[in-house]
Amino acid sequence: MSPQLAARLRQLWSSRGHDLDKLWGECIRDLPGFRALPPADRPGADSRAHDRLCLFDQALIWAMALNRAAGVGMKIDGLRLGREQLCALHILSGRVIETVTALRLLVLSELAVPALQLARSVSEDVDMLLALLLRRRLAQQFVACRSAEEANDFWRRHIAGGRAFRLVAEKLYSIGLDHSDQSEYGRWRRDVLTLLGSAVHSSPLGQGDRMREAAWPASPVARDCLEFVTHRLHELCAWAHLINIGLEEDLSLISSAAGEDERLLAFAGGSRDILLDQMRWALGAGQAGDTATASPAPFSGGRALH
Repeated sequence: MSPQLAARLRQLWSSRGHDLDKLWGECIRDLPGFRALPPADRPGADSRAHDRLCLFDQALIWAMALNRAAGVGMKIDGLRLGREQLCALHILSGRVIETVTALRLLVLSELAVPALQLARSVSEDVDMLLALLLRRRLAQQFVACRSAEEANDFWRRHIAGGRAFRLVAEKLYSIGLDHSDQSEYGRWRRDVLTLLGSAVHSSPLGQGDRMREAAWPASPVARDCLEFVTHRLHELCAWAHLINIGLEEDLSLISSAAGEDERLLAFAGGSRDILLDQMRWALGAGQAGDTATASPAPFSGGRALH
């Protein structure tokens, strides 16, 4: 990584009693099919790929911590979130972890098109997770599904067609954030999801050949795919704390049960400020011209898709 980012991250982690290197080793290094980004081939080489992968990995660690905390929280009484909401959080965060793990491997294996398909799935799961945290009854209906037919019916009624995100956007609007379809964010989101959707359906545009012209991190599509997923996980962290569902208090209570070796569970209760600082850093770096970004969040790979 760049020395500036490395120093900033270690200071952030250590000031909150966490060890970035140990937790990265326990969570990321042991991922199925783990692949590392090759070291820079010369002194002073561009470190942006390493910086962005590090931020991606830490967002994945946060999802793992959230999943661990939700599993423990289901056994604890007196939390603000209901047991069904914690169960839904545990189920969906587990799915996100698996999807993001696969996306990481695909990007580093120079398989950008299937990575884009998974990026769309991650984005939908983030919206769904936030909606279930907002509405306890919705979470109850979700965990009550016992068959594929019931799950598909739940999806069509409550999630498909942007329903989950509109529910979240209404709540964000009530606290002063305009993320409606007519906002700048809404237009950006619609454009990105259209591009991700084009990767799901076969077409004669020859995207696959263009993807193979450049390997990660030179491929703008692969690079921006990773950054988009990082941004969506950052949004999950930021919005889940903004919508006043009691997540911060609950995670603090759950993490207080962590044993000496439970670094991941302890991180769940003290990671919010770390993730929010990284979100600000990534957006600020993009606006300063550090990467090719599309306002208000990273994703410029559409040009390469077409």
